[in-house]
Amino acid sequence: MATGVKRVYTDFKGVDFLEEPSLVNITRSPDALNVWKNYEDTQGACVETRPGFRKLVQIGVGPIYGIFIYSSSIAIVHSGIKLYEWSNFPNEPEEGDIEEIYTDMNNRKSYFNKVAEKLYINDGKNYLVYDGSTCKKVIDDDPFIPTTTISRTAGNIGGGETLQDVNVLTPKRTNSFVGDGENKVFYLDATEIDSDPVTALVNDIEMEENTDFVVDRVAGKVTFNETPSEPNLSGQDNVFITFAKTVEGYADRISKCTQALLFDNRLFFTGNPDYPNAVFHSELNNPQYISDLNYYEDGAGDSQITGMTVGNNILWVFKNLDQNNANVFYHEPTLDTEAGKIYPSKQGNVSIGCYAVSTNFQDDIVYLSRYGLEGVSTEKIDSRQVVAHRSTMVDVKMTNENGYRDACMTEWKGYLLILVDGRIYLADSRQKYASLNSFEYEWFYWDISNANPNILKEYNDRLYIGAKDGSIFIVEGTNDNGATILSYWTTPMDNFGYENQLKTTNKRGGIAKIKTIQNGRIKIARRTDKSEEYKYTTEKSATGFNFNNINFANFSFVTTNKSYMLYKIKEKKISELSLKFYSDEKDKPFGIYSAVIEAFVGGYIKK
Repeated sequence: MATGVKRVYTDFKGVDFLEEPSLVNITRSPDALNVWKNYEDTQGACVETRPGFRKLVQIGVGPIYGIFIYSSSIAIVHSGIKLYEWSNFPNEPEEGDIEEIYTDMNNRKSYFNKVAEKLYINDGKNYLVYDGSTCKKVIDDDPFIPTTTISRTAGNIGGGETLQDVNVLTPKRTNSFVGDGENKVFYLDATEIDSDPVTALVNDIEMEENTDFVVDRVAGKVTFNETPSEPNLSGQDNVFITFAKTVEGYADRISKCTQALLFDNRLFFTGNPDYPNAVFHSELNNPQYISDLNYYEDGAGDSQITGMTVGNNILWVFKNLDQNNANVFYHEPTLDTEAGKIYPSKQGNVSIGCYAVSTNFQDDIVYLSRYGLEGVSTEKIDSRQVVAHRSTMVDVKMTNENGYRDACMTEWKGYLLILVDGRIYLADSRQKYASLNSFEYEWFYWDISNANPNILKEYNDRLYIGAKDGSIFIVEGTNDNGATILSYWTTPMDNFGYENQLKTTNKRGGIAKIKTIQNGRIKIARRTDKSEEYKYTTEKSATGFNFNNINFANFSFVTTNKSYMLYKIKEKKISELSLKFYSDEKDKPFGIYSAVIEAFVGGYIKK
């Protein structure tokens, strides 16, 4: 008598692109497209068609390199070589709602950081500031002028005490002196100063060059017409001279940085090709004051920093793969008795380099190596970093995408979205499984190439797509800007646990628990080891009772979140069987909780 076997496909996890289809665990799919788990709706109990997208606006004609939501109604958009203000975000703009605010941007991804109502922008060419109405270079926004030397004495070269470092964002600096009532000559702490007008404040009285004093720029010498008096309080500085001394390349240190992020109330910058291993940072709460000494060198100078991420009060720095040098460094805030807060560079022991980008995904520090997504964890005993792979299930497809080096990562609804060449790989933070020395994520796979995407942007739980032609889409709805979403979930090529015996399916007993979705429709097909293509089996309406946008040609009075579909599959003397649940019609998504099929096990497979 033939042995009966029942296979139940349920508790779906994600895709597995690594294994041969017949070796994939029955909870995973060897080939699934445009499906995910919507935890806000079904708490992840089923897989279903992803949301679609619709076009909101066209801004410029170049690629969208950056989107920042400045306020609830203002978005700043970097498109091509221009920066725009979108003043009625997120509504579709009318005439006058899109305005150019800067026209010399770099053709690459930009970074935005908001500090004290000012937005700071880096793109590898510019360091800009936007104040809510205008955008300009930081060097043109009257950046902080440091007082570099204090308590200098009249008539003497040198002396005094160093107070503040030079600000690389401005050539201007101030020296303060103690007048002695005898000397008219005051020597600055720099020679060969710029031709910019020198200003002075003597006993709180403003004085002008060539009216109240003359300047020898080569010698760095200021000579007053009248001798400044002694201060009212003995030893107190009463002469303040402000001048400019340009140092070649200082401003470019920051403007050429390709990455910037906020850490410990300071902006940190990196990615300058002239300083490939350098990390610069601003002063506390002041992105317009960057000391010429506020930088750290992480590892060898010929190895480029490719990622910078904050996590667990640590600034993580990732570098290109270099077998001869360290690839991961980190900076922890430390108090120094003389320098105050410092961020010394510490070398990590992780040897796998960062190929593309890095991010903090729900306190998991991750980055893209040449082999896929890596995670960094710290062993509490000795604080050693341990790198653990996170993307085994999608590596074979993701790392071979043409645009892998240009990938971008965004967190949305508990997923880490990795956009690569028009595809999105979704790591599910709520689905993890144990790996050799840590854990890995379950993954889903979307194709949104018809949007021609360049970046993704999450804001207030909404996802936006910035396209290569200047279009911006919002992710919502049941079609892709009018086009059908092809979505499907396939089960592995299943031998029902009897690899060496033939099987014949039971025509009765096939049932699937499906999700009730407005205007939903689910189709099923099957494939065996005897065929290369899936063969259509049956379909069923999965729509629920909702008068909003009802399609009465596809109408059902089901009001629960679950319903069932029956299917009859008769296949004889097969070795393996795969089921495919799918939707290929516009605005008709599907969702599935589980499926059941029965078979009878027969004789042995013969050659």
